[in-house]
Amino acid sequence: MKTLKILYIEDDSENRSDLIEALSGQVINGQTIEIEGEATFEVGIRRIHDFHMVILDLYKGKAGDEGETAGIQLLDLIQKNMFIPVIFYSGTTAKVNDFRSQVIGIATKGDGGIAELKQEIKRLSDHNLPYIREKIHQHINNKLRDYFWEIIQKKKDIFKPEDQDYSLGYLLLRNIGNSLSKKNIINILEDLSINKNEEKVHPMEFYLYPTDNSNEYESGEIITNIHDKVFYVILTPSCDFIQRKNKGGKRKADNILLAKANPLSTTEPFQKYKKNKDKGPLSELIRSKNERYFFLPGTPFLQNMVVDFQNKIMVNYEDLRLNYERIAKLDSPFAEAMATRFIRYYNRVGFPDIDVDYILNHLD
Repeated sequence: MKTLKILYIEDDSENRSDLIEALSGQVINGQTIEIEGEATFEVGIRRIHDFHMVILDLYKGKAGDEGETAGIQLLDLIQKNMFIPVIFYSGTTAKVNDFRSQVIGIATKGDGGIAELKQEIKRLSDHNLPYIREKIHQHINNKLRDYFWEIIQKKKDIFKPEDQDYSLGYLLLRNIGNSLSKKNIINILEDLSINKNEEKVHPMEFYLYPTDNSNEYESGEIITNIHDKVFYVILTPSCDFIQRKNKGGKRKADNILLAKANPLSTTEPFQKYKKNKDKGPLSELIRSKNERYFFLPGTPFLQNMVVDFQNKIMVNYEDLRLNYERIAKLDSPFAEAMATRFIRYYNRVGFPDIDVDYILNHLD
């Protein structure tokens, strides 16, 4: 059974002792709670790195409108320096109620407060979020150890000390990046929610989110027009966005090809399904059986959508930069699959059906 290490920062010694006594040794979400208290916010911030979750009192000193909201100040410091799930536990939570999210919990002291706090601990520990920092550190440390001792050192006849024409750091980091396969990610997280059916993919596996706006555009990016909120997918090959130094920084592509992505709910197969529960056409659309379409599964940041390769527009680069918001990018191999489908759709050659009856009637 896992141990969930929690730091409770509370300047009232009685409240601190009561909560530690109430939670110590409790089993929540299959995890044994190990909780320690800290009286000052200043010392608490220095100790956070050793824990999986932190519970914060909101006020320093007396609670109320005049009290110093040291908990919010500490949250700001945490957000600037590291990641750890946070729960505000206070008798007055009006100032932080809007903070509640997938990584911040809110519980109110008083009757039912401990039960509410336990529920928030359970919620925030779903999918092993408190352990991500620790698990990633372990994974990187293991890859670092194995790469240099088991590969580089043992192949010193290949990687000679006097040679300076390669970067071991680059090879290592590419190796670490390549190690983050679906199987290894599941092992790192110990989260089987995305692997309920090993032969199928979870919608989250389709995307890289959010788009890093500091990087150049790429094929497979999902964007939306900031004026009419219509979604598109970039079809122009990623290599065409590269600025060529020998061409004065000019890109290969002056104009960018986009394919419109329509909400699934607006499609004819979806309407038929809503009307008569006919799953056939909708199922084929979702499985992208027709090469004209490519299905984009819904997530919290994107509704179910269908890319229509017949519905295309061209925009110049400056228009793309000024009038479109970058939402997400299709991950590999889905970006490549979409590009291949688009090429295959426009390269297809149709021909009349052969007369099967004629062939059958003339068989020996």
